[in-house]
Amino acid sequence: MSIASINKRFDRVVLFGPVEARDCSGRAGESGFTLIEAIIALLLMLIVALGSASLFSFSIYNNSGGSDRATSLAIAQQALEGLRSAQFNATTTDPSLVGGTTVQTVVVEGRTFQMTRIIDDLPATSVPDVDATTNLKGITVAVVPQSIGRGWAFGAGGTVTLFTQRSRTDR
Repeated sequence: MSIASINKRFDRVVLFGPVEARDCSGRAGESGFTLIEAIIALLLMLIVALGSASLFSFSIYNNSGGSDRATSLAIAQQALEGLRSAQFNATTTDPSLVGGTTVQTVVVEGRTFQMTRIIDDLPATSVPDVDATTNLKGITVAVVPQSIGRGWAFGAGGTVTLFTQRSRTDR
C-alpha cells in the first residue's frame, strides 16, 4: 500500500465535530463546585445549625423552669396537706396552725425553694391576724424557686400559691 492510498483513506474519515478541551475527569461540559459555592453552602448549613442550637437551649431553659414549677407545686401541696391534717378543735390547736408567717428554705434534688406559710386567724381582714379564739383560719402557702435564672419562671412568674380555709372540727 502506497502513501497516496493511505491518504485517500483518511480523507474519507468523518470527524464528528470539533475537538473540545476536556477537564481532568475526562468528561466534557461537566464541572464541580467552585470554592465560593462550597463556602456559601457551608455558611447556610452553619446558620441552620446555629438556629437549631438556640432552639435546644431555649427548650432546656423552659423545661427546667417547668420542672421547678412542678416541684414548687408538690412542695406547696405537701405543706398544705400537713396543715389540713393538723388538729384544730376547741381543746387543741396544733402548733403548726398558730397564726403568723413562717418562711422556710426547702431543698429538693439539689434545687432550693423558699416556702412561705401564712396562717391568718381572721381571714376576713386584709392583713394576717393572730387570734387564738378564732373558729376559722385562712392558710396560704407560697413557694418560689430560688435556683433558676431570670426568665418566665423567676420571681412572681414562678411562684406557686395555694390558699384554703380551715374551720374547727368540733363545730
